[in-house]
Amino acid sequence: MTRAAALLIAAALTTLAAPAGCTPSGSERVGGERAADTRVLTMLDPFGNNRQELTQFVNEVSRLSHDKLGIHVVPAGHDGADYEAATIRDMQGGRADLAFAGSRAWDEFGAPSLRALSAPFLVDSYALQERVLTSALVGTMLQELQRSGLVGIGILPGPIRRPLGVAHALAAPSDYRGLAIGTQQSRVADATLRALGARPQRLPADVSTLAGLAGIEQQVTAIEGGRLDAGSHLMTNVNLWPRPLVVFASAQAYRRLSGDQRQILRTAAANVVPEKVAADRGMEAEAGANLCRKGRTTFDAVTPQQLQALRGAVEPVYNELERDPGTRTAIEAIKLLKQQLAEPPTEIKNCTPASDAPGGGAATEIDGVWTMETAQDAADPEYLDENWGHWIYVFDRGRFAFTQENETACTWGYGTYTVDGNRMSWTFEDGGGIAPNNAMNRPGEYFVYDFSAYRDTVTLKPVEGEISPLNFRAKPWRRLSNTASPESFSKRCPPPAAALDR
Repeated sequence: MTRAAALLIAAALTTLAAPAGCTPSGSERVGGERAADTRVLTMLDPFGNNRQELTQFVNEVSRLSHDKLGIHVVPAGHDGADYEAATIRDMQGGRADLAFAGSRAWDEFGAPSLRALSAPFLVDSYALQERVLTSALVGTMLQELQRSGLVGIGILPGPIRRPLGVAHALAAPSDYRGLAIGTQQSRVADATLRALGARPQRLPADVSTLAGLAGIEQQVTAIEGGRLDAGSHLMTNVNLWPRPLVVFASAQAYRRLSGDQRQILRTAAANVVPEKVAADRGMEAEAGANLCRKGRTTFDAVTPQQLQALRGAVEPVYNELERDPGTRTAIEAIKLLKQQLAEPPTEIKNCTPASDAPGGGAATEIDGVWTMETAQDAADPEYLDENWGHWIYVFDRGRFAFTQENETACTWGYGTYTVDGNRMSWTFEDGGGIAPNNAMNRPGEYFVYDFSAYRDTVTLKPVEGEISPLNFRAKPWRRLSNTASPESFSKRCPPPAAALDR
């Protein structure tokens, strides 16, 4: 190990993240309206209209600045397979103030050490990712962005990506041989798949079909959200790499910021790392459970021998990565952090589907038609249009359906429900409608609420340890009819006629 490597590894053990609630100056802010003199920075989103990715960061910037600094996230608008690189090139041209792009996309822009975050099977747990992204490695990696005329702000964590096979499990190197495997803008991913004998195929940000592919490397939330699970095989304990996000500024915009504003951005990025890690871990667990309930995916696990064979097959990838001194030093630092943390790889919970179907079609006290009216603040924190407005719910002896609408969104969903005392559980069979943010309900989603009924009003409450989304319980429901009828559903986006069929 070189002296430089030893110094960097030692620095990696020192966390950079400011304590939660720490501000560059002044006191903490809780609540309140945006100040009239707020400075709003425009941020490009390479993934499209996906504001959830940066919700924690945007909110933390607002909090730290006492609403004097805001961020407006807009789609970058690139549809091809190089959407992240195209966004980085936009920023080199000064198109916006800020942007974010996966660490995987930076090796062609003179930032090779960021490739260490995507080294195969290296960062294989959310705990390790958090440890790495709160270490001094982040500052060292971000300095490399200056070669491209850009300024690094921070690196936010992302979901872990796993192999998904279309026809069979991708458990051993022989399972990949000769197959077309989808991936997304990563030279490291391309090299890894080639080392396993596969043919990498670059895909756009929005993957809605696996046609022509034998598999894909993808995060579980995208597999579930994109409905890529028909007859597929999910590898539950093969953690290829995470997908961290690099937040950065154009050089021109950064020069226009004050010292306090620059510090607010950097502190916000550091502060939200633990929160986003927890959110990514929770969303992965929820998506895995949804896939299990749908029953269209086989959950496969590799043996220790198969995992060792996979790691051995990708040694040429490490040989190439470590030809660059900075990348080699970063990999060594991450390996040391991994050894010290001693955290086992994150695994998807084994699939043991349980039936949530209602028993016997018995009547319940919530049968009938209900309505709720909510404003945009009921969709906190993302404020997605699909999560507020005029709601109609119909419950009928174990089956439910609903519509939601406002000026820009009109969605529907349906499934089955059970009632046990003052607790009810919903299992979605499908969802759709006019969804500008693609935030409709998906098959397999499972929500649990406690409820209290008084005369013609029902109030829903969250259940600890369960998923109880706010948008469905933001206000009390008012009964429209004791008879379950589809007549009150939105005429713009009614659910399918069979939604309430038994």
